[in-house]
Amino acid sequence: MTRHVCWLAFALASAALAQEPAPAQAAPSAPSAEEAKKVIEYYYKGKEQGPVLVELKACTKLDTGKDSPTKNECLEVVNGPVKKGTNVHGWTLWLVPDGGTYEDVAIQFVHEGQVRSTMDVKLASSLRSRTYRASPLSKAGKWEIKVTRGSGDAAKELAKVALAVLD
Repeated sequence: MTRHVCWLAFALASAALAQEPAPAQAAPSAPSAEEAKKVIEYYYKGKEQGPVLVELKACTKLDTGKDSPTKNECLEVVNGPVKKGTNVHGWTLWLVPDGGTYEDVAIQFVHEGQVRSTMDVKLASSLRSRTYRASPLSKAGKWEIKVTRGSGDAAKELAKVALAVLD
């Protein structure tokens, strides 16, 4: 009997070790030729039109490791209410045309309709530029993170993300 138990334990352990590793994340599908051409044309000829905000996320954790393969990526997206005092990052992904430098972009943290902080973002030519600014959300209630371009009354809201803060 002891021999059978040992053999069964060995078989189970061997099966567990032989399992396939978790599948890697699927590669994105290739863009159509038209989509690729449009992006290439914009990158090389869109300097006068300015940067394109591709994505805005509210994040509680970023990868800031110097040599990490996910450097500057949002690792934890806010998916529900956060506690008062939580440091939240407004993380952005941009397509910035070749030769362009833009200093009229800002990230705002807004509580119940009142701007609590505004932080400038400087963008320079890049096919994939990621930027982020953080603020501790110090009051309970409804918050928004907004990205704007321009100044004063001419500032245009490019995107916003809403989140709730609890005591």
